[in-house]
Amino acid sequence: MIIPDEAAAPAARRGVWAFVARASLLLIVAALPVAFNVWIDPARLVASKGDEREIARVLASGGMVTDVPNYDDRAIEKFLAQLRGERAEVLMLGSSRMTPMPAGAFPGKRFFNAAVQGAVLDDLLGVYGLYDAAGHRPNRVVLNVDPWTESYDGDIGGWGALADERATVMRRAGIPVSPWREHLALIAQQWRTVATPEYFRLSVFSLRHHGARGVVWRVADHAQNADRTLLPDGTIVWKGMTPEQSVAAAHEYARSGLARDDRFRDLAHRAPGRAGAIEKFVRYLNGEGVNVTVLLVPFPPEVYDAARRLPGRNITDVERDLRASATRAGALVLGSYDPRVAGVTLADFFDEDHLRPEALTRLVAGKR
Repeated sequence: MIIPDEAAAPAARRGVWAFVARASLLLIVAALPVAFNVWIDPARLVASKGDEREIARVLASGGMVTDVPNYDDRAIEKFLAQLRGERAEVLMLGSSRMTPMPAGAFPGKRFFNAAVQGAVLDDLLGVYGLYDAAGHRPNRVVLNVDPWTESYDGDIGGWGALADERATVMRRAGIPVSPWREHLALIAQQWRTVATPEYFRLSVFSLRHHGARGVVWRVADHAQNADRTLLPDGTIVWKGMTPEQSVAAAHEYARSGLARDDRFRDLAHRAPGRAGAIEKFVRYLNGEGVNVTVLLVPFPPEVYDAARRLPGRNITDVERDLRASATRAGALVLGSYDPRVAGVTLADFFDEDHLRPEALTRLVAGKR
């Protein structure tokens, strides 16, 4: 005779195993899109940096490369700094708004353009840290500070490749830093992005249009290409833009893009302990014998006027306070966010916020 409890035990075990099997299947199904995102990784959030190392090797040997926007330009800068055998006389720090700055703007000087796309304060500190050692510090740093440099938290991916250098410069400049906590938070943010449906859609688009490897960088034999071209000194030669395209880009951004741009959303925001960080950084550079020029890059007239009308702390407030703090710290301030003060017109722009190299050259020379 079978005891009821004994008869029920195998059924219960089968029920448990069926639940485990179903749960495992659901986890596998849920993990497939994430695995696909990691495989394609169109923004290279979790990819190895072997390609970036090879790009740096080509640049250090005097070559040019194109089709590089999706690669980690922070990692490229790090590898390139390790390969450069000479000290920069002029080091350019900034966002993509500075990438077209040509070496000809500093005649007779050894010039490294270390500007990176989407740069915020963390990136400026990290990139400078690559050169912050005796015998490697530049004579002069040209520091491009955008209205959002201190307030915006930056794009996904960010300064991860420069985490050690960033933390070192922050400590030396007296800016509070929690390196492990902040770096782990950045890594977690990257992985959360990889797991999003939006990143899956981007991965599918990249696979359909560019294959599993995405847009692959290549060595260029001339500076002007269909995409932007990275030169050995770090300057980027932009793809050709007609005046009509430039006008249309500026107009569309001023009309609707600016209001949706997170960079302008809260210009008064500062991360804990970051108030006055630019001033501390400039003081640190001066203390190490490095001359500092703070460069304010203008916007097209229509964009600047629209930015002035935004609620809360606006672009004119940022410029006023930045001029005061940079001057207190001993920096030379050139340029202005206001195109009328800076002496530029819409014809001097590639798009809604990137100046052409000729205008950048006039700006850094203090000429209108």
